[in-house]
Amino acid sequence: MKTLVVYAHLLAACVAIGILLMQDLALAKSRGKALSAAAIKDLTKSADIMFAALVALWISGLALVLLGYLENPTQYLMNEKLWAKFTVVSVLTLNGIALHYFSFPRVTCARGFLSAPGVEQILVVLTGAVSSVSWLFSCYLGIARPWNYTVDYSYVMFIYLGILTCAFIVAGEVLRSMRRDETPCLTDQTQLKQSENFE
Repeated sequence: MKTLVVYAHLLAACVAIGILLMQDLALAKSRGKALSAAAIKDLTKSADIMFAALVALWISGLALVLLGYLENPTQYLMNEKLWAKFTVVSVLTLNGIALHYFSFPRVTCARGFLSAPGVEQILVVLTGAVSSVSWLFSCYLGIARPWNYTVDYSYVMFIYLGILTCAFIVAGEVLRSMRRDETPCLTDQTQLKQSENFE
């Protein structure tokens, strides 16, 4: 029984990570510009699959905790890495809600997310960074068996926050690069309008 639950847990994680990386790559290639109808459809479908994978991960994860507790009720819940993983998955889940209701509408808007106000652009890339780091780190914690009963909760979270900080810096640089690419286009449009008015 436990082997089947572990298999379901790993399968859901693999599906989620695969889709996450493909969609991150596709969005990076779009450079913040407007997405095609086909791209929006694929993104919507991927979001639905990610949601289903997240639900499957929560169900299978809680089932594994229950089975582990029944096998070793005195020690199992003393594993601080387990609580760190639950924290990361909780952050991932809350961030997923923000992605769905805040970031997704701005990424799929008719003019692209670079047309959104600057603060909203920053929030979009930050939620994306939190999503990528949290998914990957939670999967790492799932296989980091040497950390079981050997590391403190604070140690795991310190590493998580450190990686998250690095991801925020990278996300900020990516956004800055997108804005630089967009600036010449806006300048060309302004010059064209001025030319038309002069004529």
